Amino acid sequence: MKNKSTGQAAVEYLFVLVFMVLIASKISARFNTFFRDSIGNLGHVLSQNLSVGVCKSNCFFAGYGNGYTGAP
Repeated sequence: MKNKSTGQAAVEYLFVLVFMVLIASKISARFNTFFRDSIGNLGHVLSQNLSVGVCKSNCFFAGYGNGYTGAP
């Protein structure tokens, strides 16, 4: 029986390549989810703070949409 190992290196290379692509896609998907959630949370916090106001005196931003003008 003759040992035929031609192309074995190419097949092993393809297995490693497919494995690396799968790992990279999973990592990319998790980063995408993390950044999407982070930006969404940041947008929510900013919209709440800038539309409602967060202080009654010594505000950095005067003239919030809730009627507070920044005057004491």
